[in-house]
Amino acid sequence: MPNPYLNRVAIRDPAQFYGRRREVARIFSRLGADRPQSIAVVGERRIGKSSLLNYLCVPEVQRQYLARPDEYVFVFMDLQQRRRVALDDFLQTWLVEIQRRAALPVTEKPGFDGIYAALNQLRAERRKLIAIFDEFDVLTSNRSFSADFFAFLRSLANNYEVAYVTSSGRELQELCHADQIADSPFFNIFTNIYLRAFPDADAYELITRPSEQSGLPLAPYAEDIRRLSGNFPFYLQIACSIYFEQLQDTGRLDIPAIEEAFDDEVRGHFRYLWEHFSADERAVCQAVANGQPVLREHTYVFEDFKRAGYILTESDGRPRWFSRRFLPVVLHPGRGGSGEYVAVPPTLEMPAAARRATAQDTPRRLGVEGPSPVPSHLGRFEIIERLGGGGMGEVFLARDAELGRKVAIKVLKACYADQSETRQRFLREARMVSSLNHPHIATLYEIGEANGLPYLVMEYVRGKTIAQCLREQGPFPCAEVCRIGAQAAEGLAAAHAIGVIHRDIKPSNLQLDAQGNVRIIDFGLAKLDATVGRTHFSSSDDHLRAVSDITETGVLVGTVTYMSPEQAANDAQVSLAGDVFSLGIVLYEMTTGRLPFDGKSYYDVMDAILHATPAPIRDWRPDAPAALVRAIDAALAKKPEARPTAAALARMLRQAAQSPALASLT
Repeated sequence: MPNPYLNRVAIRDPAQFYGRRREVARIFSRLGADRPQSIAVVGERRIGKSSLLNYLCVPEVQRQYLARPDEYVFVFMDLQQRRRVALDDFLQTWLVEIQRRAALPVTEKPGFDGIYAALNQLRAERRKLIAIFDEFDVLTSNRSFSADFFAFLRSLANNYEVAYVTSSGRELQELCHADQIADSPFFNIFTNIYLRAFPDADAYELITRPSEQSGLPLAPYAEDIRRLSGNFPFYLQIACSIYFEQLQDTGRLDIPAIEEAFDDEVRGHFRYLWEHFSADERAVCQAVANGQPVLREHTYVFEDFKRAGYILTESDGRPRWFSRRFLPVVLHPGRGGSGEYVAVPPTLEMPAAARRATAQDTPRRLGVEGPSPVPSHLGRFEIIERLGGGGMGEVFLARDAELGRKVAIKVLKACYADQSETRQRFLREARMVSSLNHPHIATLYEIGEANGLPYLVMEYVRGKTIAQCLREQGPFPCAEVCRIGAQAAEGLAAAHAIGVIHRDIKPSNLQLDAQGNVRIIDFGLAKLDATVGRTHFSSSDDHLRAVSDITETGVLVGTVTYMSPEQAANDAQVSLAGDVFSLGIVLYEMTTGRLPFDGKSYYDVMDAILHATPAPIRDWRPDAPAALVRAIDAALAKKPEARPTAAALARMLRQAAQSPALASLT
């Protein structure tokens, strides 16, 4: 039976739309007035604005709520992907949509005149236009749209049977590119309708109805699901999907595994919320989540959070924070966090007998969910301390009793021991990197197993990551950018030569050793390139190529800020060139101290990666040699085929290091 909760985009099938009856009724009551009235739907990202606007356009829904639905022409425009649209292009697209939806003859008049002509035809036919603009702030924040444009929209509403339904993250006046726009009388025609978390009844409907229709009811777990996700529809979808999948696969629930999977999906969203909370909001969040009283001066924050759905009320009247996983996720960085990461790459596979022997000395709790008790020994390795952990494993600093050297040991978490796909992904990292032997890729020494948990014994790189250096000292000297960048590019070239794509190149995955030389670490998201590497892995390793695609379908892989355009577009054919682009972002940041693509949310960052041109490097770093600038610009080409290979980029950076301005410093 298919999982009915997998959808993560706007819902277009009305049969899959749940809840929001009150909001839908309010909107149609205003659209159905003698003169249709305009509505501004306001709500945070992932609250369901786009799904609601699509639902309004369904003819069956219109017939349910409107007395004379045939008199209305609903025209929907999705502006999310049109952030740089020009005025003339917008007007032409809108006009074509009006003509198409109303079955009007095509007019030769362009722009404003064409819109007037179409509306005059609708007036003659006694029809009304409902213009639905998803992400309308795309227009209010676009400098191509002046006060005259918004005066034009207001005149349409005043002189014709026209109403607008818009969506935005905040009230429209707060999202205008100029005070003159914000002061426009156009915004006075709107009634705001705020989308917040579901009421309890809507939340239970989303939990129970799709699962019952699919033959695997989640009603018995409804309260547990709500404690994980709160009443926010997007988080409810995620939690329900995970519960449904576990019950379908195993017939039982593994709570640590559920929480791990949930954390992975919501981490970016939760951290975005936390980063945008004020100090007072963070204080209230922590107080409520920890069962502590809220200070009197924070009462207004408490009430705002209740209205928004971040604070729910227990049956005994006590408040609780909407998700029990919120604080653990935002306060304890996991995979993709900014904390120090220790080199954990993958060479020799221990014989099965040796693996069984080491298992005898290993505590069963090694690798359990959350920070594990630090074991004293793992076979011949004396565990010194826990260094950190990621989504699948934990990392320990250890001493090799036979060779007397320090190593890093990465152990699969116990909650994944019985999950074949995760286990395969963990071992995939080892088998890929075990094929690499390069001074700028951290080395794997052994693969072992303890109590059914695989582990990797790896080179311990003592030093700081590029991320730590950027935080502590800011931009690097240009000569160091060239030297370190060339080393990293040479390491990537070695991986690319056998078809391994890293897919998560970022400052925290580039570790400097005591001599200042770089190592590429953490191949946990690596995959095999479809066009390379066949000859470097035996036919018995064909399953490795299949396993390397486990994370692919519908999932953005990597760290958003350092993604390539093809990763941001979720292109299934991400290639070796994606690593070059990510390294280009790191080099830009090392040179300028700034990111080339930034935004208020990761949606904005992805849009910038896909469409924006970075500010010239010399705007921030006038002393940057032209050869270094050319190398970074080449790596940041939008089209993969326009970028240099990793080997070619390494040569460009080596040549840049010989620039007269830099050569004199060495």
